[in-house]
Amino acid sequence: MVTANQAQTVITEAKNNHGFFWRSVLGCQPYDKQLEIADALRDNRRVAVVGCNGSGKDWMSARIMLWWQMVNYPAITVVIGPTHRQVSDIVWKEARSAYRDSRFPLGGYMKQTARWEIDDRHYAVGFATDNDMNIQGFHSPNLLVIITEAHNVDQAHIDAVKRLNPSRMLLTGNAFADAGEFFEAFHGGGDMYKTIEISAFDTPNVINGENVIPGMVGREQIDERRKEWGEESALYVASVLGQFPDNLEDSIVPRVYLVDAVNRTLEAAGPATLACDVARFGADKTIVYRRQGDVCRLVWRTQGRDTQQVAGYLKGLAEDDPDVDTIIVDDTGVGGGVTDRLNEEGVRGGMVRVIPFNGGEKARRSDRYVNAIAEAWMELGQAFRNGTIDLDDNGAVIAQLSSRRYTVQGDRRIKLESKDDYKKRSTGGSPDDADALAMCYGSQGPGVGVW
Repeated sequence: MVTANQAQTVITEAKNNHGFFWRSVLGCQPYDKQLEIADALRDNRRVAVVGCNGSGKDWMSARIMLWWQMVNYPAITVVIGPTHRQVSDIVWKEARSAYRDSRFPLGGYMKQTARWEIDDRHYAVGFATDNDMNIQGFHSPNLLVIITEAHNVDQAHIDAVKRLNPSRMLLTGNAFADAGEFFEAFHGGGDMYKTIEISAFDTPNVINGENVIPGMVGREQIDERRKEWGEESALYVASVLGQFPDNLEDSIVPRVYLVDAVNRTLEAAGPATLACDVARFGADKTIVYRRQGDVCRLVWRTQGRDTQQVAGYLKGLAEDDPDVDTIIVDDTGVGGGVTDRLNEEGVRGGMVRVIPFNGGEKARRSDRYVNAIAEAWMELGQAFRNGTIDLDDNGAVIAQLSSRRYTVQGDRRIKLESKDDYKKRSTGGSPDDADALAMCYGSQGPGVGVW
């Protein structure tokens, strides 16, 4: 049984001695950057933390909430974020775990929902909302507001938080923003915010070269991301270095990789796939690319053909090429007519699969890509970075691949530049050649693998 005097002694020591709070009260040991966050929040009204993926920002935020409520009375902590999952399943899960394992009784009742209540004037609550009017009514002489995934929280919501006049604000997030409060805190807002940057190279697993903290980023993940994205890519700079890229828009395939692919000679082994990006009339072109193993070649480019003609030509190509076992057709819009005709007639007695591709549909890895066409392009880009593609010297596809951009959204998912936006800034027209090539590397829907 802890007496009132003992409790007050612990609270007084924990208020300014963070090492005592983490080790003696919670029984844990944050690493240096996490302790820097705690010290900054103790000494500054507003703190913004940008970090790499897997650096323990939410782990620390949850425990800072416990510290704040322990050393202040009365006090309120409000945790908000862009999604219910981020608040309840990530931050509050960490809070419940730390509360349960605390060596010193923290009091009150920690609910399974995002609420820890001691009394009507002393509690912590978390929520996600799509209405900034819901962020009001929280008043306390000791009000802490934690905004998790702040790079993806609407500015109107952050403005609503500031109208609460909190004693402390802690914003944490990734460098996937090019505007808004979180971005500005690191770009000219230094007089308002104490800012902290966390690179993967600041974290214990990377520093020690071993898995000191399970689940935190390590050297293996850094190497994977370097190979997958390249060290110059916006994704690598933001996700690994924890820095804001100069531009969140990036080209899919740098030109140096394209030159290497054209000069490379690989073996055309295994079954072959034909992929067709369908146009009907107008300036856009119908393109067919053939992929066999790692060898990709343009086999047909035409303009002004109707869907029946395109279907007939595709059927002829497949029947004359015994290695072809799959035809992928852009099924969006007029392409649906090509798919229907091929399925109706059958190709080589039904031995050749006809797979409709709808670029706007859900990606297999929907946590990483906005839709299927973004995933297909990034899979293609990976082949260039891995050196596992032998490409023909097609000037159109090279120009399109090197100039089509992607954007990293606030939710860290990749969105491909639309055809319309590409056409507006490109002198080469529509990226039809590259879309057909990318379809060779994509598959439609979960579990439907082309390669």
